Amino acid sequence: MYATGTLPERAREALARDSLLAKYCLVGTAPQDAVGLADLPELAERDRVELVVRPVVITVRSLLAVGAVPVGEPRVDLVTGRVVVPDLAAAEPARTAEAINRLHRALTAISPDTEHVVAEELRFCSAGLLSVLAGDHAWRRFAHHVPSAQDEVLQRVLRLVKERASAHRRNPDVPRPLVALDLDFCAFHPRTRVREALAALGVTEPLPVLPGLYEPGWRPFRELACLPEALAHADFRRAISWDDEALLTDELAPGVRRFTGDVAQAGGRVVLLTGRRHRMRAATERALARHDLGHLELRTTDEGADVGRQKVAALRGMTGWEPVAAFDDKEANRVALQEEFPQAVVVPVAAPGFTGVDEPDAIATFETVPQPVPLGRGHASGPGLSHATSIAQLRLDAMRTRPTLWWRGVRLTEDEQVGIVTALCRGAEETGARLGDRVAAIESGSVRAIWQIMQAKLFGASRSAYPVQQAEEDLSRAVAAGEPAELVLLGPPTKQDGSRLKALGGLPDLAEVAMLARLLQLDTAVRRVHPPGIRVTALADPSHFRAREERRYGGYQREFRRMLELTGAGRIVEVRNVDEVAAEFGCGDAGERAELLEQHRERYRSALAGLDVRTDPRGALAEADERDPGCPGQPRFAEMFRSIVHAVDVPRAGGDPVEFARRVYAEPFDLTDPDLAGTRRELLALAWDETITYLSNKHVDVDLDYAALWRRDRVRMSLSLRPEQGRFRFVPLGGSAVMPWQGTAALGRGNEVSTDFAISLIDQCYLPVWAPEGHAQPWFMVPPDLVRGGVLLPEVRDGIQLRSK
Repeated sequence: MYATGTLPERAREALARDSLLAKYCLVGTAPQDAVGLADLPELAERDRVELVVRPVVITVRSLLAVGAVPVGEPRVDLVTGRVVVPDLAAAEPARTAEAINRLHRALTAISPDTEHVVAEELRFCSAGLLSVLAGDHAWRRFAHHVPSAQDEVLQRVLRLVKERASAHRRNPDVPRPLVALDLDFCAFHPRTRVREALAALGVTEPLPVLPGLYEPGWRPFRELACLPEALAHADFRRAISWDDEALLTDELAPGVRRFTGDVAQAGGRVVLLTGRRHRMRAATERALARHDLGHLELRTTDEGADVGRQKVAALRGMTGWEPVAAFDDKEANRVALQEEFPQAVVVPVAAPGFTGVDEPDAIATFETVPQPVPLGRGHASGPGLSHATSIAQLRLDAMRTRPTLWWRGVRLTEDEQVGIVTALCRGAEETGARLGDRVAAIESGSVRAIWQIMQAKLFGASRSAYPVQQAEEDLSRAVAAGEPAELVLLGPPTKQDGSRLKALGGLPDLAEVAMLARLLQLDTAVRRVHPPGIRVTALADPSHFRAREERRYGGYQREFRRMLELTGAGRIVEVRNVDEVAAEFGCGDAGERAELLEQHRERYRSALAGLDVRTDPRGALAEADERDPGCPGQPRFAEMFRSIVHAVDVPRAGGDPVEFARRVYAEPFDLTDPDLAGTRRELLALAWDETITYLSNKHVDVDLDYAALWRRDRVRMSLSLRPEQGRFRFVPLGGSAVMPWQGTAALGRGNEVSTDFAISLIDQCYLPVWAPEGHAQPWFMVPPDLVRGGVLLPEVRDGIQLRSK
């Protein structure tokens, strides 16, 4: 908390606590060009929102999160986008309410979208900020919080789904993961039906809570509502309507749609198990379709049957699937499910605003906290990398594109860029030399010595995936002949900038430089035990799996070759077209490729005939998963589609292309938005066709025996965290599972080079560092506190390095 009278000290403390606040807020005397909220010049509506309303809301929210409230009228510096606060005071309840109400009136006069902005910016507040916002003011109804315990439970379930799906991919005999959801007071909140039932019993006054469906919740409800004991639970149960139209009034629990999508993205499936009778099925299906969940499998119950037993029987009857989690509000159902499936996580659900479930580990909704945590909402963490492996894991709906911050980055000189590359590669080689010397002191001149180096944490290798016996097969000839160890890497293709959410341009950046530095590190280490070192063949595939014109990848390939020269990695790395090398290795008849490709495409089209992703994307994908004509060991269609849909080019752009893409991808399967439905349909149709082409090419590679590229005394490198058996897992940047060409270079902790998705970096207030050539695409991005006065801190510029593990 702050007291009045020591402005400099209070300002420094507040700004030091929150790096987002430091970029949005100035405390004290306003610059000459700053204007008051009542004196704004003529601005377009979007500019009023993004240059004035949102920065002011972010500033005030972030001040409240550190215990301060602005004093005096804020002013806006339209040149820098900063909000100038004259003074600060302690965020006491009365003062906070007065300041918020005054500010809300001023912002509402500026833009009719003010409440929409406030609702967006007050989502996912910390518990502490929620308590600060608990007073009687205009923002109270927008304050939103997700308990950490609930987030942990749901994240745990998603991890279990992902682990089981991965196990199934390795061994098809392992059942696929299933998650079971109950409907009433769990996935659905029947507030209208409950209120109407109470009204039928004569209870019409406002109530602090509503009763759950079952007997245990009735007495707590009656006591909290101060209702007479004569009001019987049996009468309430009889009064609840289960008619078709009544069921359509149920509300979807917050987070359900996102959670079911996350389960599918992780490789699992959601089944809805309900005590509703078969006669209610049609109305329930209509309600699910209304909420865009009509693709989920629904199991209803026989009249008079034990609901718990029926749920167990339904799950037992789903051949090839096994539950990893179940959610239910009724204790008897949970007990039955846990006894039958002891390996599953069975979670009690206590719908908010209802009585009946009094379990300490119950969750209220299906909302999770976005990762990385949204800034400025009182959470302890500052700006950070997402560590997401797929952009689908990001909560794009909760992210911001921050137009007022973008041009506060840094432009490097040519000498500075060369200096960064030189220092990065020199440091990598020095570390490689030390590693090689340690191994050479024990063993040298053998395959085992090379293998020991390859398994070092520096390279992220997996001994189980690439055992020494495999290394003997791959490297014995080269060691005996005194030749470089041959390694083969699939890639790089091109930067994935189609949506601009992954990368903001199509050229290589510092991430590719860091990958080359890592290869130099590996070569330096190997030379200490095998002087010829290594030789890497990079099989570029920019138009192999997906048809791309040269203009989409030519610039990337040319710049990548320039980086080979700049780093010196050209002496060990050769970039070649995968199809040219395949022809040299005699991989089938390349002239047959077009015909084989069309045959496999037709096989997929026939198997998926009648499915239209443009009208019912979730239903089409669910059905495609059932009809999948793929072979064991090949990616499944639905899983590959969910990846490719984030890699194709956004069909159209409007205004700011990053913001437009963010809105499109926030809910790519939602076709009800009149402004975005057309773009989403085009995107989905394009991704559907691209998925067929990609998978068909994978089959053609099998037909033409492209596996021969890795069978002749060569080590096949894999950039995957879960490599197939026999492949050398090589994680070039450490700490990031995103390949350099799938994201944007960024500095993590300790100035270590990593990769993340551009939209997450922008949302986390990272600032761009541009190369000297004048490209609009950042060469890398840095946390906001590493830039001072428009300059990258010298100790950062001179200390950029590879992660050590």
